[in-house]
Amino acid sequence: MKLKIIVPCTAKELVEPTEKEANKYSSNDTKIDVESLDQGTKTIESSVDNDLCAPDVLRIVEQSISAEYDGIIIESMTDTALESAREIADIPVVGPGRTSMLFAADLANSFSIITVLENLVRLEENLAKLAGMSEKLVSVRHIGIPVLGHQENEEVVKLLREESIKAIEKDGAQAIILGCGALMGIEEKLSEALLKRGYNIPLIYPLPVTIKYIETLVSLRLTHSKKCYPTPKKEIKITDSQ
Repeated sequence: MKLKIIVPCTAKELVEPTEKEANKYSSNDTKIDVESLDQGTKTIESSVDNDLCAPDVLRIVEQSISAEYDGIIIESMTDTALESAREIADIPVVGPGRTSMLFAADLANSFSIITVLENLVRLEENLAKLAGMSEKLVSVRHIGIPVLGHQENEEVVKLLREESIKAIEKDGAQAIILGCGALMGIEEKLSEALLKRGYNIPLIYPLPVTIKYIETLVSLRLTHSKKCYPTPKKEIKITDSQ
Protein backbone atom coordinates (compact mmCIF):
# COMPACT_ATOMS: atom_id res chain seq x y z
CA MET A 1 0.00 0.00 0.00
CA LYS A 2 1.03 3.61 -0.52
CA LEU A 3 0.49 6.17 2.26
CA LYS A 4 0.92 9.92 2.36
CA ILE A 5 1.87 11.57 5.64
CA ILE A 6 1.21 15.30 5.75
CA VAL A 7 3.24 17.34 8.24
CA PRO A 8 0.66 20.14 8.58
CA CYS A 9 3.06 23.05 8.98
CA THR A 10 5.93 24.57 7.01
CA ALA A 11 8.74 23.04 9.13
CA LYS A 12 10.65 21.20 6.40
CA GLU A 13 13.09 19.91 9.02
CA LEU A 14 10.36 17.62 10.36
CA VAL A 15 9.96 15.73 7.07
CA GLU A 16 13.05 13.51 7.27
CA PRO A 17 12.69 12.46 10.94
CA THR A 18 8.97 11.82 10.43
CA GLU A 19 9.69 9.60 7.43
CA LYS A 20 12.39 7.75 9.38
CA GLU A 21 10.07 7.14 12.34
CA ALA A 22 7.18 6.13 10.09
CA ASN A 23 9.26 3.57 8.21
CA LYS A 24 10.40 2.10 11.53
CA TYR A 25 6.83 1.17 12.43
CA SER A 26 5.19 0.51 9.06
CA SER A 27 4.86 -2.89 7.39
CA ASN A 28 7.45 -3.97 4.84
CA ASP A 29 5.02 -3.65 1.94
CA THR A 30 3.95 -0.11 2.90
CA LYS A 31 5.47 2.78 0.97
CA ILE A 32 5.40 6.09 2.82
CA ASP A 33 5.86 9.59 1.42
CA VAL A 34 6.06 12.55 3.79
CA GLU A 35 5.32 16.12 2.77
CA SER A 36 5.17 19.40 4.67
CA LEU A 37 3.26 22.53 3.70
CA ASP A 38 4.30 25.32 1.35
CA GLN A 39 1.96 27.78 3.03
CA GLY A 40 0.94 28.11 6.66
CA THR A 41 2.80 28.54 9.93
CA LYS A 42 6.13 27.07 11.03
CA THR A 43 4.49 24.98 13.76
CA ILE A 44 1.01 24.45 15.18
CA GLU A 45 0.90 25.99 18.63
CA SER A 46 -2.56 27.60 18.65
CA SER A 47 -6.01 27.60 17.04
CA VAL A 48 -4.81 30.37 14.72
CA ASP A 49 -1.92 28.19 13.50
CA ASN A 50 -4.30 25.28 13.04
CA ASP A 51 -6.67 27.32 10.86
CA LEU A 52 -3.91 28.99 8.82
CA CYS A 53 -2.41 25.61 7.94
CA ALA A 54 -5.70 23.98 6.96
CA PRO A 55 -5.96 25.23 3.32
CA ASP A 56 -2.58 23.82 2.29
CA VAL A 57 -3.35 20.55 4.07
CA LEU A 58 -6.45 20.22 1.89
CA ARG A 59 -4.41 21.00 -1.22
CA ILE A 60 -2.06 18.10 -0.46
CA VAL A 61 -5.01 15.83 0.36
CA GLU A 62 -6.51 16.60 -3.04
CA GLN A 63 -3.19 15.96 -4.80
CA SER A 64 -2.68 12.70 -2.89
CA ILE A 65 -6.08 11.45 -4.02
CA SER A 66 -5.17 12.25 -7.64
CA ALA A 67 -1.84 10.44 -7.16
CA GLU A 68 -3.76 7.32 -6.07
CA TYR A 69 -2.49 7.02 -2.52
CA ASP A 70 -4.31 4.40 -0.45
CA GLY A 71 -4.52 6.47 2.72
CA ILE A 72 -3.50 9.77 4.29
CA ILE A 73 -2.24 10.68 7.76
CA ILE A 74 -2.40 14.31 8.90
CA GLU A 75 0.47 14.19 11.37
CA SER A 76 -0.61 16.58 14.12
CA MET A 77 -2.27 15.93 17.46
CA THR A 78 -4.76 18.68 16.57
CA ASP A 79 -5.90 16.62 13.54
CA THR A 80 -5.62 19.72 11.36
CA ALA A 81 -8.40 19.94 8.73
CA LEU A 82 -9.32 16.28 9.27
CA GLU A 83 -13.08 16.84 9.13
CA SER A 84 -12.84 18.76 5.85
CA ALA A 85 -10.30 16.32 4.39
CA ARG A 86 -12.71 13.45 4.94
CA GLU A 87 -15.39 15.30 3.01
CA ILE A 88 -13.23 15.55 -0.12
CA ALA A 89 -11.66 12.08 0.19
CA ASP A 90 -13.01 8.58 -0.32
CA ILE A 91 -9.79 6.96 0.90
CA PRO A 92 -9.03 6.72 4.65
CA VAL A 93 -7.81 9.98 6.20
CA VAL A 94 -6.79 9.80 9.85
CA GLY A 95 -5.08 11.93 12.46
CA PRO A 96 -3.03 10.93 15.51
CA GLY A 97 -5.17 12.96 17.92
CA ARG A 98 -8.38 11.02 17.51
CA THR A 99 -6.57 7.73 16.84
CA SER A 100 -4.48 7.96 20.02
CA MET A 101 -7.60 8.66 22.06
CA LEU A 102 -9.33 5.60 20.59
CA PHE A 103 -6.42 3.40 21.66
CA ALA A 104 -6.17 5.00 25.11
CA ALA A 105 -9.92 4.68 25.73
CA ASP A 106 -9.78 0.98 24.89
CA LEU A 107 -6.74 0.22 27.04
CA ALA A 108 -7.79 2.19 30.13
CA ASN A 109 -10.82 3.78 31.78
CA SER A 110 -9.13 7.18 31.91
CA PHE A 111 -6.27 8.92 30.14
CA SER A 112 -4.35 12.19 30.03
CA ILE A 113 -2.62 14.02 27.21
CA ILE A 114 0.72 15.72 27.84
CA THR A 115 1.20 18.45 25.25
CA VAL A 116 3.78 21.19 24.78
CA LEU A 117 2.05 24.55 25.22
CA GLU A 118 -0.96 25.85 27.14
CA ASN A 119 -2.56 27.19 23.95
CA LEU A 120 -3.00 23.59 22.75
CA VAL A 121 -4.90 22.40 25.83
CA ARG A 122 -8.27 23.68 24.62
CA LEU A 123 -7.72 22.21 21.14
CA GLU A 124 -7.11 18.76 22.61
CA GLU A 125 -10.13 19.05 24.91
CA ASN A 126 -12.35 20.07 21.99
CA LEU A 127 -11.02 17.21 19.88
CA ALA A 128 -11.89 14.77 22.67
CA LYS A 129 -15.46 16.09 22.67
CA LEU A 130 -15.68 15.72 18.89
CA ALA A 131 -14.38 12.15 19.12
CA GLY A 132 -16.76 11.26 21.97
CA MET A 133 -13.85 10.74 24.37
CA SER A 134 -14.32 13.62 26.82
CA GLU A 135 -15.64 11.37 29.61
CA LYS A 136 -12.41 9.36 29.65
CA LEU A 137 -10.07 12.33 29.20
CA VAL A 138 -9.25 13.37 32.76
CA SER A 139 -6.71 16.09 31.92
CA VAL A 140 -4.58 17.80 29.31
CA ARG A 141 -1.30 18.97 30.79
CA HIS A 142 1.50 20.94 29.15
CA ILE A 143 5.25 21.33 29.66
CA GLY A 144 5.46 24.98 28.57
CA ILE A 145 8.16 24.50 25.94
CA PRO A 146 7.72 24.80 22.14
CA VAL A 147 8.98 21.45 20.93
CA LEU A 148 10.64 22.40 17.64
CA GLY A 149 14.38 22.24 18.17
CA HIS A 150 14.04 20.64 21.61
CA GLN A 151 13.18 17.06 20.67
CA GLU A 152 16.44 15.64 22.06
CA ASN A 153 16.51 17.95 25.07
CA GLU A 154 16.74 16.05 28.37
CA GLU A 155 14.79 18.88 29.98
CA VAL A 156 11.82 18.00 27.75
CA VAL A 157 11.96 14.37 28.91
CA LYS A 158 12.17 15.53 32.54
CA LEU A 159 9.15 17.82 32.17
CA LEU A 160 7.14 15.14 30.38
CA ARG A 161 7.93 12.71 33.19
CA GLU A 162 6.88 15.21 35.86
CA GLU A 163 3.60 16.08 34.15
CA SER A 164 2.85 12.40 33.46
CA ILE A 165 3.30 11.56 37.14
CA LYS A 166 1.01 14.45 38.12
CA ALA A 167 -1.58 13.19 35.63
CA ILE A 168 -1.43 9.72 37.19
CA GLU A 169 -1.29 10.73 40.85
CA LYS A 170 -3.49 13.84 40.86
CA ASP A 171 -5.83 13.42 37.89
CA GLY A 172 -6.33 9.65 37.98
CA ALA A 173 -4.94 8.92 34.51
CA GLN A 174 -4.52 5.22 33.72
CA ALA A 175 -2.88 5.88 30.34
CA ILE A 176 -0.78 8.71 28.91
CA ILE A 177 -0.74 10.11 25.38
CA LEU A 178 2.29 12.05 24.16
CA GLY A 179 0.47 15.06 22.76
CA CYS A 180 2.79 16.35 20.05
CA GLY A 181 3.73 14.83 16.71
CA ALA A 182 7.25 16.26 16.89
CA LEU A 183 8.06 14.38 20.12
CA MET A 184 9.98 11.61 18.40
CA GLY A 185 12.35 9.08 19.89
CA ILE A 186 11.73 9.84 23.56
CA GLU A 187 8.91 7.43 24.34
CA GLU A 188 11.27 4.70 25.56
CA LYS A 189 13.01 7.04 28.01
CA LEU A 190 9.68 8.25 29.34
CA SER A 191 8.26 4.75 29.63
CA GLU A 192 11.33 3.59 31.57
CA ALA A 193 11.05 6.58 33.90
CA LEU A 194 7.40 5.79 34.66
CA LEU A 195 8.19 2.11 35.25
CA LYS A 196 10.86 3.11 37.77
CA ARG A 197 8.13 4.93 39.68
CA GLY A 198 6.03 1.77 39.59
CA TYR A 199 3.59 2.92 36.90
CA ASN A 200 3.09 0.14 34.37
CA ILE A 201 0.54 1.92 32.20
CA PRO A 202 0.08 2.42 28.44
CA LEU A 203 2.23 5.25 27.08
CA ILE A 204 0.83 6.02 23.66
CA TYR A 205 3.18 7.46 21.07
CA PRO A 206 0.82 8.81 18.36
CA LEU A 207 2.69 8.07 15.12
CA PRO A 208 3.05 4.26 15.46
CA VAL A 209 -0.58 3.67 16.48
CA THR A 210 -1.78 5.92 13.66
CA ILE A 211 0.29 4.06 11.07
CA LYS A 212 -0.97 0.68 12.27
CA TYR A 213 -4.53 1.97 12.36
CA ILE A 214 -4.52 3.25 8.78
CA GLU A 215 -2.75 0.11 7.53
CA THR A 216 -5.58 -1.90 9.07
CA LEU A 217 -8.24 0.31 7.48
CA VAL A 218 -6.64 0.03 4.05
CA SER A 219 -6.15 -3.74 4.38
CA LEU A 220 -9.79 -4.25 5.36
CA ARG A 221 -11.01 -1.77 2.72
CA LEU A 222 -12.63 0.40 5.36
CA THR A 223 -12.89 4.17 5.27
CA HIS A 224 -14.90 6.95 6.89
CA SER A 225 -18.66 7.06 6.39
CA LYS A 226 -19.82 9.32 3.59
CA LYS A 227 -23.11 9.56 5.45
CA CYS A 228 -21.12 11.30 8.18
CA TYR A 229 -18.69 13.10 5.85
CA PRO A 230 -20.68 13.75 2.64
CA THR A 231 -18.82 14.99 -0.41
CA PRO A 232 -19.62 18.69 -1.01
CA LYS A 233 -22.33 19.07 -3.65
CA LYS A 234 -20.65 22.01 -5.33
CA GLU A 235 -17.25 21.64 -6.98
CA ILE A 236 -14.38 22.49 -4.64
CA LYS A 237 -11.26 23.94 -6.24
CA ILE A 238 -8.33 24.20 -3.86
CA THR A 239 -5.80 26.66 -5.24
CA ASP A 240 -2.27 25.40 -5.73
CA SER A 241 0.20 27.29 -3.55
CA GLN A 242 2.68 27.74 -6.38
